[in-house]
Amino acid sequence: MGAITISRQMGSRGDELALQVAQRLGWRRVCRDLINQAALAAGVPQVALAEIDELGFLGLRPSTKEWQAYQSQVKRIIRDLADQGDVVIVGRGSQMVLRGRPDVLHVRVVAPFEARVAQLQEERQVSAESACACLEASDKARTRYLRRSHAARLNDPTLYHLTLNTGFLSLSQAVDLIIQAFQAWVGLPSDALKST
Repeated sequence: MGAITISRQMGSRGDELALQVAQRLGWRRVCRDLINQAALAAGVPQVALAEIDELGFLGLRPSTKEWQAYQSQVKRIIRDLADQGDVVIVGRGSQMVLRGRPDVLHVRVVAPFEARVAQLQEERQVSAESACACLEASDKARTRYLRRSHAARLNDPTLYHLTLNTGFLSLSQAVDLIIQAFQAWVGLPSDALKST
């Protein structure tokens, strides 16, 4: 039926939001497992470790050839998922891979830095200083990934149909907005999507 991509800042509750959207629609949610699938398909499992380690603690640096093989597989898997439909795809530059498809809605989830710090502190039971450092490293890694993989700027508003600030919206409100936007974008009647 279609797909929704969700790009999110760490600490914005974007992963939780993606899960709730998928549950409400009765769709699959695909996120980190995409990394592993792509790396295994490309025969470069060390790239999966490097990508999961977005903060760089392991110090892994895949070769250009390994990176290109991995990226080729990521793009193939994302396209296959969108072709199958009924999927919420989180991250991995999916907004770029599926750009221009009329059956895909692209969403960016953001929140004020202070709210993200508080969220990360609660999730990981870390100090404010550790949460700040983690968020800054994550923001840089995600920006670098999109620039390296797609020559795009992560915060470019023209990449997204909808940007939601979870510092101002509850997750329930954000879920409703995403579902309404998807219906409007693909031209579905309001009762066409499962909504439990």
